[in-house]
Amino acid sequence: MKGCIAYGDCNTEGVQDYHEPVWPALVADRLGLRLENCGHTMSTTRELLQYVRAFPPEHYQVAFIQYGLVDSWLTFRGAPYVLYYPDNPLRKFARKLVKKIKKLGRRFRLLDRLGAVELVPLPEYLANIEGIVRSAPATQFVLVATPPNRDEPRNPRIEVYNRGLRQISEREPNAVLADAYDAIWERRAECLMSDGTHLTSVGHELVAEMVIRALMTEHPSV
Repeated sequence: MKGCIAYGDCNTEGVQDYHEPVWPALVADRLGLRLENCGHTMSTTRELLQYVRAFPPEHYQVAFIQYGLVDSWLTFRGAPYVLYYPDNPLRKFARKLVKKIKKLGRRFRLLDRLGAVELVPLPEYLANIEGIVRSAPATQFVLVATPPNRDEPRNPRIEVYNRGLRQISEREPNAVLADAYDAIWERRAECLMSDGTHLTSVGHELVAEMVIRALMTEHPSV
């Protein structure tokens, strides 16, 4: 068992045209570990379940998990969902249909008529993550809090999901929490891109710093 692996969304993978090291690469470099980056834009903990089948966490010394940005996104009740991973032509076609359905949903105000729900409801989100942490007791997990968003109405839901991560880290002996939420918000002009969602190089450095701090505090031998 060696190296480290990162599971996560766009802020784990890095967005198009961003050419600086992302936070998992910064952490791996400082730890002197080989990195497998499974970050995937637009992904949720449903994709996480698929990634761990292809890249089992028990094969790695350290595993980073950063989801919640898309999981906590509001959609209308009963909205269809198509996985982004593993991908194939049929799923790509299906996602185009889903986008059209959601566009119609906004037009006809289905959030108001059918009710709004998170894309991945909190109980499912937490069960997905905690199940994976428990599946690999010899692996050290770092649960990475979702950064705040400059679209401020999204932040209360993000904070709820982050509190759930904290609870998992307190229950599971092989998990710690790295939480840069407040630090990023205080420096949001530097840490978040103009889209309000994606991390800048300063934001990635800050998340990496919190991950290293969490690991060194709880497990200085890593």
